[in-house]
Amino acid sequence: MRVDRLLPERWNKLIREALKFGIVGGVNTVISFVVFNALVLTIFHTGQLKANVVATIVATITSYLMNRHWTYRDRPRSAIRRETALFLLFNASGLVIELGVLAIAKYGLGTHSLLWLNVFKFLGIGLATIFRFYTYRTFVFRPAPKVPAAQVPPPARANGHHHIDGEVIATLDPVAELAEVVGEFESAGASRRRR
Repeated sequence: MRVDRLLPERWNKLIREALKFGIVGGVNTVISFVVFNALVLTIFHTGQLKANVVATIVATITSYLMNRHWTYRDRPRSAIRRETALFLLFNASGLVIELGVLAIAKYGLGTHSLLWLNVFKFLGIGLATIFRFYTYRTFVFRPAPKVPAAQVPPPARANGHHHIDGEVIATLDPVAELAEVVGEFESAGASRRRR
């Protein structure tokens, strides 16, 4: 028996998105470290924060392309300007998180070793990645509007997804799923107390 059949479809979707996001993040982390170290070892000998800004910009561009065309390809593309603006805003916020960690290491702790700066850069990327995953899936690459099952013709359903005009309509958000489960437990508990 496959484990993914034990979980609701919306949790499977979240897990698949998180795995894809992790792969994209891993590739872009390598890109960011390569660019950062190349710049620090060549033209930005003492400008590690500047090197980090350039490295993050390069990784942001590749991240957008990979996330838009792979991780969140089933999400609607109707508001590309809004999506791009939010993506850039949240990446700028992620950059501030990364720079904050790197600045604490360099100026607060007096770290100048490239090895330790890379360790703190990795920590900053980790914190920024958590922030980015949440904001990308919640605000940037928003799910398609929910369509009640009654409006979806039965032949259009396949593999737990609802297909309408060739687009996959995203299922409920895991937070909504959790709220629904909690509500069901509360209702069951209240009905037992009445008896």
